[in-house]
Amino acid sequence: MTPWTPAGAAEERPGSDAGSAPEEAPAAASSGVGLSSGAGLSSGPGRSSSAAARRARRRAVLHAALGVAGLAGLAALVRHAGAAALLEALRRAAPLLPLLVALEAARIGCEGLATYTLCRPRRVPLAELARIHVVAYPVATLMPAGRAAAEAVKAALLSPYVGAPRAAAIATANQSLALLSFAPTSLLAAAAVWQSGGASPLALALLAHAAVSVASGAGVALAARQRAAFAWLARRFARAGNATAAFQEAVREHPPVPLRPLAAFCAGRALQAAQYAVLLAAVGADSGPLRALAAYGVAVIGTALGDLIPAQIGATDGAFTLAAPLLGLSTSAAVAVSVLAHTLQAIGALAGIVATIAWRRPPPAG
Repeated sequence: MTPWTPAGAAEERPGSDAGSAPEEAPAAASSGVGLSSGAGLSSGPGRSSSAAARRARRRAVLHAALGVAGLAGLAALVRHAGAAALLEALRRAAPLLPLLVALEAARIGCEGLATYTLCRPRRVPLAELARIHVVAYPVATLMPAGRAAAEAVKAALLSPYVGAPRAAAIATANQSLALLSFAPTSLLAAAAVWQSGGASPLALALLAHAAVSVASGAGVALAARQRAAFAWLARRFARAGNATAAFQEAVREHPPVPLRPLAAFCAGRALQAAQYAVLLAAVGADSGPLRALAAYGVAVIGTALGDLIPAQIGATDGAFTLAAPLLGLSTSAAVAVSVLAHTLQAIGALAGIVATIAWRRPPPAG
């Protein structure tokens, strides 16, 4: 995520209510129109907006095609595993869904704690922080490359409380920390897979994922603090230059890698690994720490490979099917684990959509 993307989203909707922000802020994040619409490009607003609309349509077609392909892949996997065996595995797992939902709520709470820490010394009501993260959840889980779009939503909803530049800085920090927090659990998952199967492609992929996550997270954090790019913007687009100068000042209120928010994100990753221990137990498989970390690693790689597919449908399911022997699972049990993970996401997304409609709060006075 480029540093000014959430800034553009926050500027466009400084007082937006939850009912509209999830629809408009991600669009700004994905299309890149947040900067151009505020900057007054010399080519004219009509020309730039039409080009942005064409890009948005192409992306929508691509994502729809990938979504259809993912659903087709999942249907083929279900047919291969056997629908009856899959339904039986899901039936056995149903009693553990409340525990999985509780773990997912705790994971979202960890991200909320990170945001709360980054907001200080400004005070944001805890109920509002909870609402912001619940509303952003469907964007993060259902949209292609949803993390950046979800951070744009959070920036738009935080801006009435902390100001648009600081909200953009918090969103950028969250994006960086989310990437950096992959490293510890990915390395542990690689070690677990290595112990089970040696230098397998999955173990090597997890090592590469950890390295790329660190490089990407550090790159986002450092790019946000570079003056040269913002000086170039300021010379060409006065309004954008003013906005990005304020953004950079807000970014420098925190160190490049704030440790307490990073610890909160890492705790959230640990809770995700715990979810896979529960999912393995739900389908009757060994759910020890090493096996749970290996399953978490499979999910991480499947999610990374299917990042552009809505909800990663088909990608994580295929990854679990391929890794079934490593995890000691039958094909039907492996597909059941991934389908349960999708079910958990669907429950959270539904809660977020309901919160968007029903849980509204007026912006703070003044």
